[in-house]
Amino acid sequence: MLTLNEKVLNLIFLESEKGKKDELGYFEIEGMRITYYSSEQYPGWMVCSILSADEDIDLIRSDLAGSGRLILALTTEDSKAFSLEEILQSGSVLKDLTEEQQLAEIFLTPSSALLLERMQTEGVEKAAKLSLWLKGQIQDEVDLREAMTPLMQSGVVMVELLGKTSEMVFLIKDVMGYREPPVDAIINAKEKSPEFAKRYMGYVEEFFSPPPPRKGYNPTLLVDDPNSPIMDDREKISKILAEKLQYRILASLRDMPLSISDISHKTALPQTVVAKVLRTLETEKVAIHFEEDDLWALLTNPRIQSFMPEYILPVINKKLLSKEITPEAARRHLELLMNAWGEVK
Repeated sequence: MLTLNEKVLNLIFLESEKGKKDELGYFEIEGMRITYYSSEQYPGWMVCSILSADEDIDLIRSDLAGSGRLILALTTEDSKAFSLEEILQSGSVLKDLTEEQQLAEIFLTPSSALLLERMQTEGVEKAAKLSLWLKGQIQDEVDLREAMTPLMQSGVVMVELLGKTSEMVFLIKDVMGYREPPVDAIINAKEKSPEFAKRYMGYVEEFFSPPPPRKGYNPTLLVDDPNSPIMDDREKISKILAEKLQYRILASLRDMPLSISDISHKTALPQTVVAKVLRTLETEKVAIHFEEDDLWALLTNPRIQSFMPEYILPVINKKLLSKEITPEAARRHLELLMNAWGEVK
């Protein structure tokens, strides 16, 4: 049996403290090649692997990070519900965040959500001015780059240096979070069992279009009030989509209602973990359980999507005419929008 002494464990810990957030680290010590994965989302936990002499770290880096991500998620969800040996033998991993999950993370960081609201109004802004504005809003020192990270990683904003000193922030995408009816799941369920699909559709209609005087959930209504239920729901949606195990199970139900064993097979997650997560999704009005059919289905389908912010075109023009921005900044903003949403003619 291979064991690590206290000296090696301490060195692994020190190395992990030097590393970047949510990144696989690697170093060699006492003839061993060691990788480690840690995440701010799971403080105090770390997953280490010792590589054999013939393993190429560059070829398996993604799988090692995905394995570490999965083990940490399962450990913090229910440490007794899975077999580490089975996870390693199956090669099951949790991939890095999807675009949808990256967009969700914007609304989980208060400063990032504030920056998005500001950029929706300004369209383009000097980084220095934006930093002062954010400091005034939060009434504390804040690292603009750190607050901007979720927006940059998801491609919502671009930060570029124009000239020698003018660092500009450009809004390239806007974001909308909402729940939609699980249309695909209902259609596919209808092909398999029309009777079940009819009962299923009844529950979905009850949520989105209940009989008067009750009001359903209508994400198409324009909402300006930040305290409105739909705006409040956006944060709930973001938490669900950003949580890795919940997202994996939610995504498995987008096409078809499934049993716990089917979801477990599809996601490569233990059935006990699947059942626990489904109960959480049921509480959040995302999943629904049909006991008589031994099936789980989506009651609502949380989505966060980006769209082209056409409304900022007049803002760019107004800022250019008032000389708030230079012709170079206006031109570059239009180029970035065209690169993101179409072809430059």
